[in-house]
Amino acid sequence: MKGISLLSVAVATTMIAVAWMAPPSLGQTNNSQANTGMTAGKPTADTTTPNDSNEAKVTVVTTIPDGYRDWKFISAAHEAGTLNDIRVVIGNDKAIKAYRAGKAFPEGTIIGRVAWKMVPSEENNKTFGQAQSFVPGDAPDWYLQFLEKNTRKYAATGGWGYSNFGKDLKPTTDKKTMYSCYACHQAVAARDYIFTKYAP
Repeated sequence: MKGISLLSVAVATTMIAVAWMAPPSLGQTNNSQANTGMTAGKPTADTTTPNDSNEAKVTVVTTIPDGYRDWKFISAAHEAGTLNDIRVVIGNDKAIKAYRAGKAFPEGTIIGRVAWKMVPSEENNKTFGQAQSFVPGDAPDWYLQFLEKNTRKYAATGGWGYSNFGKDLKPTTDKKTMYSCYACHQAVAARDYIFTKYAP
């Protein structure tokens, strides 16, 4: 766990050809809301600020789940703008089973997101004869994020615990910052606060 090397975008090639698409209760909206809140590991101006009572109840997740590098692929995305990253969404066994069955996420579900700065590949572009290939670069300050399902422990944030780990693998511990993750995910509260669809 401590010696974490960069996960290759080759993870994306492990995507299994599953025809099933997540039902609306587990899906991701096709709007820009997915780019707000803790997308880059820090809150944005339009997220809800908790009152003192709610903020005091926020449980900040500060531990990287064991074995996450062996988890299965859920989806991948490129975020443009100031983020300019490539990100892969992965899940533990409980997350994957729920996605594939189209059922609610059970207690103990963990969904992870690993991000890298997106950079052009000179080697690939030379082979292609034009600039068209992009690969993972350095880990950004929002390198790792995890959502952990525990309705009792994380009752103040919709039953999910939120975490963010920088490229140094140190966790974000500020409660107001972490509460902003929940504020963003409230946009999809009807789908158990999860934006990401299971890729076909």
